[in-house]
Amino acid sequence: MSNGGSTGRLILKNVKLFVLAGILAVGKIQANELDDELKEATGKAEVSEAESTELKAFKDRIISMLQGKKVADWNSIDFEQKHHKDYETLQEQEKSKNGRGYFAVNLNSKNNWLLQAPHADSDLHTGKIASRLFLTDTFKAAQWNTVHRDISDMAHTPDTYWQAFTQAFAEQYPEGKIVQIHGYDQQSRKTASGSDSDMILSAGHENPPQWIHQTVRCLKDTLPFHVGLYPYDVKELGGTQNVQGQMLRTMGFDGFLHIEMSKAMRVELLNNEQTRKRFIGCL
Repeated sequence: MSNGGSTGRLILKNVKLFVLAGILAVGKIQANELDDELKEATGKAEVSEAESTELKAFKDRIISMLQGKKVADWNSIDFEQKHHKDYETLQEQEKSKNGRGYFAVNLNSKNNWLLQAPHADSDLHTGKIASRLFLTDTFKAAQWNTVHRDISDMAHTPDTYWQAFTQAFAEQYPEGKIVQIHGYDQQSRKTASGSDSDMILSAGHENPPQWIHQTVRCLKDTLPFHVGLYPYDVKELGGTQNVQGQMLRTMGFDGFLHIEMSKAMRVELLNNEQTRKRFIGCL
């Protein structure tokens, strides 16, 4: 009986490992697909200025999409929608690339959270980190830039499709959260606290709400990295000039979280699934 029980437990353990390996393999395939689509959507060397009527038309469609309604006329604004197993993506049509962004929506997520990577190509690994975090089903939507920040910086340019998507999400989910990730060079910091930090969180202003204080405390307890809160622990990289944060404040939206990360922190989040889970668990 003892040998039979041991054999049964061994078989069950091997089955669990096989299932886990399958889940991880599927996750890796999905992440690669998302990364490949983002790469395909990127590459325009110049950006056409967006008119207010264009932005409204895009925003109205995004709100309808977030409400679960079918949007049939993406073609009229030169976008295409792609259907995936667990989510939908939006990108510009090949003939009409103007750096307007790449977007993903997962209406099955129970969290009304939006993930943003405005410098996905230039802030090393942030684009791929966003892909992997989005695929955990934690976020309702995600967005990435598709043109280099030297051409048009999505975090500092107000009249963009990127901004319109942000506004649509905040209008649809006024009690939601919008998490924006960035990367920085520790050697280029102006303060010792900035140089020593691996992650700097802020609300984009001087008075972060209580939920961000709680998030920082959790991350300090959970991650083996130096985590700081602007402007208390660190007095730089507070995202105070961030146009998404500025717009959201005028809307009375209190769920904006600006996160800056060192290279070591980004590498860890990219490569370690457990670290990503701990990060998500603190939000």
